[in-house]
Amino acid sequence: MLMHNGGVPDPDSLNGETELGSGPRLWPDALIVLDSQRRVTGWFGAARRLLGWTAEEAVGCDIQTLLHPRDALGDAIDLGACESAHVMHTIIGTPEQEVLVESKQRPELWLGVCCSFERADDGRITRIIAVARDITRRKHIDLAKSEVVSAVSHELRSPVSSIKGFTSTLRNRWDRFDDKTKKHLLATIESDTDRVTRLIGELLDITRIESRTLEVHPYIIDLRDIAAKVTARLSHRTEAHTLLVDFPDVFPSVYADPDKIEQVLINLVENAVKYTAGGRVTVGGEVGAEQVRISVSDQGEGIPPDQRTKVFGKFYRRAQQAGSPSGTGLGLYISKGLVEAHGGRIWVEERDGGGARFTFTLPLPDLELPDGGDQD
Repeated sequence: MLMHNGGVPDPDSLNGETELGSGPRLWPDALIVLDSQRRVTGWFGAARRLLGWTAEEAVGCDIQTLLHPRDALGDAIDLGACESAHVMHTIIGTPEQEVLVESKQRPELWLGVCCSFERADDGRITRIIAVARDITRRKHIDLAKSEVVSAVSHELRSPVSSIKGFTSTLRNRWDRFDDKTKKHLLATIESDTDRVTRLIGELLDITRIESRTLEVHPYIIDLRDIAAKVTARLSHRTEAHTLLVDFPDVFPSVYADPDKIEQVLINLVENAVKYTAGGRVTVGGEVGAEQVRISVSDQGEGIPPDQRTKVFGKFYRRAQQAGSPSGTGLGLYISKGLVEAHGGRIWVEERDGGGARFTFTLPLPDLELPDGGDQD
């Protein structure tokens, strides 16, 4: 089999299925031969596996009618080439084109298709050799990245507009405001700046989690201190909730990245506050044989069993008590990725007495460590 044009088979080497032998059946890509009217004359390689039709079913069919190729916007496009008269005589093929098609088993399949043209002496295209590979997974990853960027960009508009507005107000009317008003405006700017910083952090975390490049920098930490820091930081954001810390007097230290674990706890506590009307939100800890369990429980309505796995999905948001959910819907998804990067797992269950309890685990270090209660 001769190859040219960046891996597309040489048309002169395709003289029929018998000559091709059994080798093409092992190719990872589909090789489709079309005549000048884009009717299928050859169906080789992974064509049957990817698209579902046998060679007997496909040969003779118009490729446009068979696959209904479309672009990302859903508009119909020509597979291989447009009308021969519109293709310059110097063009011998096309680079990879991303095409959405309908296969026999799947209503949507993304293919990366590159083509080579065979021409008559007068320049007319007489045969098209198309090599297609399944790029569905790659396309879904690209689309997911676009969704993340879109979601974060949307959430950035509000705090950025607020920061700009309050900064402009302070700059132009500084002498007209008393100290109390100035402090209030500056506190709002600081809060919105923290929100922007966090949204950018979420975007970076999503990218690193999905590309498997997330780095953790662990060292010995006291989880009780982190829990106390998180509840103290968030307690002023709600008047309807009481944030509590409930750990045993003796609790072991763990080997973990303090910033990442703090982010997980912030996500879980904020989630509990957001989706409950009020009551206690408790951060607690338990010690197991080989791991510790850290939980955040609330006194809300709880989460139905059929949603307890879905809540850790990207962009999943439950309905709030009033109004539409705010935020990107990425907090629990990121928390799951951060916990798993430490070798732990995270889940949600019903709290005794009602409400939801989110729990994650962290492994105990192998080395002997002093009890958390003995540390200064």
